[in-house]
Amino acid sequence: MNANRPTAADRSTASDVTDTEVPDVEVPDTDTPDGGTLDADAPPVGLGPLVRIDGAWFIGDHESRAYLAVLPEGFEHRVAGHEPFLVPWKRLMSLQLAVTSGRFLSTPVGGLLAGGHRSAIGAHGSCLRAMVRHPYDMWSPRFVHHRRWYPAPEITVLQQLLGDIVDLGRVDRLGDDAWLSSVVAELATDPFLRRWRTSKALAEGVKELITRGA
Repeated sequence: MNANRPTAADRSTASDVTDTEVPDVEVPDTDTPDGGTLDADAPPVGLGPLVRIDGAWFIGDHESRAYLAVLPEGFEHRVAGHEPFLVPWKRLMSLQLAVTSGRFLSTPVGGLLAGGHRSAIGAHGSCLRAMVRHPYDMWSPRFVHHRRWYPAPEITVLQQLLGDIVDLGRVDRLGDDAWLSSVVAELATDPFLRRWRTSKALAEGVKELITRGA
């Protein structure tokens, strides 16, 4: 887990790691038709692919070939066989999450087979999509879906959180473990999710959480 930090040369452009080829995930026969495992053990604290394990936050399966570590200084993309690639919070200009509830449809093959219905995934597979500055570039780091199923409400809330926190200029808060733990715990409670029955209510609720105490 404690991979060496990349050198300045390794961080020259965001596209260096964006195009790294990650093997497709083999889906076991015990999965649901969409590739998820509904009867898996209880997942760790988190929202969809965002999880906290042993005091650290990750997006994607941290035991796989590709995932993101959420560090105090920014997102670090970790791909087996490559140096970790860090994108500091201040570089992020926009941020989106592309992932599906089931594992198979979050792979490049699954995204292509689903066609327009899963156009957010496409041939790239599950990933973050960000516009970064200095230098300006599109950054789309891939991550491997956990074997468990991601509830659709959790994906929706996480997408809202990631997009809004950049738009509101508070993306650095993702690197604050105490803040992120508190917010995720509040967002992940079922009564809180059910309270947001419209996209407007969701946006307003997430914005209030991001700016609370700012």
